[in-house]
This record gives sequence, structure tokens and C-alpha cells, in this order.
Amino acid sequence: MHELKVSIIGKDKIAYEGVAEAVLVPSTTGIIEVLPEHMQLISALKAGEVVLKNGDGEKKFKIEGGVLEVRPESTVVILVDLARE
Repeated sequence: MHELKVSIIGKDKIAYEGVAEAVLVPSTTGIIEVLPEHMQLISALKAGEVVLKNGDGEKKFKIEGGVLEVRPESTVVILVDLARE
């Protein structure tokens, strides 16, 4: 099964580093769902909730805006002003 390598990085700490099967983020134009082998993408994020989905459930982080970058090889980097679980 394919996985995403995910990093959620706040101003003062790394809130999450690990893998996920899917990532949902609140962009300024709506919810974006990132799946493995997603095209490269950069998007502004608004305040809301980042959801990481895995076979064993979901992990949620509240954010206060930021930037999403989807890189080659299913790598997702989310830079945020504030992230809390």
C-alpha cells in the first residue's frame, strides 16, 4: 500500500512527522485531499483542521493558517503558524 510522508511544522516545533494514507487540509479555496502520488502542489491554508487518515483511524491538528506543499515521491510538507493536536 502506498503512503504519504507527512511533516507538519510550526514556528517553534515539529508537530508531526510520520506517514498517512490521506491528508485533508483547509485551503483558502476549499478542502484539499492529498493521496499518494498526488501531483506537485503549493497552496495557502486557512484556519481549520488538518486530518491525517490511516488504517487505524484519524489524527487531527488545529491550525491557524499556513502553506501546503506536495512534493515528488508522495511527500507532504505543511508549514503552519500554529498547530495543536
